[in-house]
Amino acid sequence: MFLTQSSFRKQAYQALIHSAKIGMYFENTFRLAHPFMSRPIDSRLDFLSPVSRVPGLGPKRAEALTASGQATIGDLLYYFPRRFIDRSTITPIGKASEFLDSICSVIGAITRTRVERGRRPRLRIQVTDDTGTIEVLWFHGVTYLRDSLRTGMRVLLTGKVSKYTSVQMVHPLIEPIGENRSGPEITFLPRYAITSAMRDAHVQQRTMSKSIVWILENLKHYPNILPAAIEREKGFPPLSECIRQMHLPADPGKLDLFQARLRYEELYRLALTLRWSKRKFILPGRSLHAGSLPDRLKSQLPFSLTNEQLEAIAVLHQDAASNHRMHRLLQGDVGSGKTVVALFACLPALNSGYQVVWLTPTEILAQQTYEIADRWIRPLGVTVGMLKGGMESGEKRRIQQVLDSGEMQFVVGTHALLHPLIRFKKLGMIVVDEQHKFGAQQRLRIQEKDPAGDFLLLSATPIPQTLAKTLYGDLDVVSLKSSPVVRSPVETHIVPEQKRAAMEEFIINEIQNRGSQVFYVAPRIEADEEEEEGIADVQSLFRELTKGPFSSVKTGLMHGNMDADEKQNAMARFASGEIQLLVATSVIEVGIDISAAHIIVIENAERFGLSQLHQLRGRVGRKGDKAYCFLMTSAVEGSSSQLRLKQFCKEHDGFKLAELDLSLRGPGEVAGFRQWGWEDLQLADILRDAGLFREIQATIDTILPR
Repeated sequence: MFLTQSSFRKQAYQALIHSAKIGMYFENTFRLAHPFMSRPIDSRLDFLSPVSRVPGLGPKRAEALTASGQATIGDLLYYFPRRFIDRSTITPIGKASEFLDSICSVIGAITRTRVERGRRPRLRIQVTDDTGTIEVLWFHGVTYLRDSLRTGMRVLLTGKVSKYTSVQMVHPLIEPIGENRSGPEITFLPRYAITSAMRDAHVQQRTMSKSIVWILENLKHYPNILPAAIEREKGFPPLSECIRQMHLPADPGKLDLFQARLRYEELYRLALTLRWSKRKFILPGRSLHAGSLPDRLKSQLPFSLTNEQLEAIAVLHQDAASNHRMHRLLQGDVGSGKTVVALFACLPALNSGYQVVWLTPTEILAQQTYEIADRWIRPLGVTVGMLKGGMESGEKRRIQQVLDSGEMQFVVGTHALLHPLIRFKKLGMIVVDEQHKFGAQQRLRIQEKDPAGDFLLLSATPIPQTLAKTLYGDLDVVSLKSSPVVRSPVETHIVPEQKRAAMEEFIINEIQNRGSQVFYVAPRIEADEEEEEGIADVQSLFRELTKGPFSSVKTGLMHGNMDADEKQNAMARFASGEIQLLVATSVIEVGIDISAAHIIVIENAERFGLSQLHQLRGRVGRKGDKAYCFLMTSAVEGSSSQLRLKQFCKEHDGFKLAELDLSLRGPGEVAGFRQWGWEDLQLADILRDAGLFREIQATIDTILPR
């Protein structure tokens, strides 16, 4: 990757540095805060220090953390726990039976240890205090635990209490504890999200906790992010105390003030970045005209454009002809024909001898867009190419050269296009497809390829009108609300668990008798013992379906952790009909157009926002055929989640669904703020905190010149 997941936090401060009014002040004040600047000469531990400076984080672990977005000490400190295990109350072992199927903590001495051999070895120990004895079992890590635990050792256990022949705990947390201690050193134990890369490198919860504690004890220099006047006015605690409390709270129920400061800082950085983006690109544009290319393109299309599409194209061509740079958002509902409208928007640049770059979030979408451009744009005499991260280095260099020389006029690609070495001879149009999949800094970076180039964002996730001005106040918006294809609404049903078998029988009949293809979507890639139970993952789901009711169905698997070739191969096999049922994550929500896909099943549907559900539902029935969407849910009848899903079943207008999600769930949960491209935020929610965001923008207006 050319941009790390933490790039926003690292580069947001650049917005400050570019302000002439306060540039030198911020450069000196913030030098510790952003790793893209040169490091200080001294070697003090600071936010810029690599995680390899932490004892216990060797090369493999440091590499895994970096791949997970935690490259520096600062990144790690902002990797906040998802939850805490409360160990504030110690229960006498004799009373542990009162906590059956609940979690409690006990302290006692190990009185017996035994490894029980068999097909599945396990370690069994007994822990005793003055009030009784409890049995403890482990099936994993037997060798390590056997070597670490000894008779007579005093330990603290935290886990779920169960009863087989006696009271016991299975796989509890265990911590040696000295004779003079009556409780744990860390009362509220933090639990962090562990990525697959971290897990493979043996970065476990214990590793994370020890690393964070070491950093908090040894880090002496914290960046001054907020101006002192704002800190005083808001009564914010010091940044060091806020970060400490987020990891090691005195009381997790009293974090509001500490979170408030960190939330304010996140929005402050974002507002500065967007402010800089807006100021930097309010520049003169070029007056470009499409000439005869629109008529030539229309003659090639196997369909007629709708009046709404023609109106949108006229607006975009008017933008291109203006002496001001185009800065527009084209948003449209599922199947509204945004891609073809955006292709027409590129014609003025191509006709005037300028190049076009089309940025997509996934290689699958890049491939499909390239094929469309190759089919419709190349016959106009335009050279069309594609750049993806998975390409051979020689092919990448060739594309880099022909873009630099101007030989390639139209290029489609993924994040690889953001690399500094990718340059254009005459760039006239920048298109960012599925723009909500990109962070603010990534959108800024592609614009830097030519600040005078017209800029068009595409989004299939409609933004509620009540929030559009806050989120994209610097963009002009044009919307497509109707579909050029007369499509029957996808028949949508909530399926309770007791009707799963009937649904599966219906799907098998559709596959056998109609030749239907099926998407089967789960919310996560693999099971996570840190997550709540009952959440489907594609790995387990794939195994269950292929061994169970769909054992005779040709089934494939696709998720975000697969490499590009594997995903492309799975999608190619599905598109050709070789695969009849595709088990996938929400990675299929955009850029997937399979004409024979008539059914989609969404597990744990209550965990998705309505806009995302609408995107997923839009993958089926794309040619107007009868199609079905089945929502599997454990939501209780009459609950707010059930009500939301029932309304989703009735509504098929993406714009109305966006407003509905806002009214039902509140602005903090509309499709998740990550759906809108604000994935760089951790504590702040750009929708819930819209009022605070506007307040911060007003504050910045008083500091920076317009």
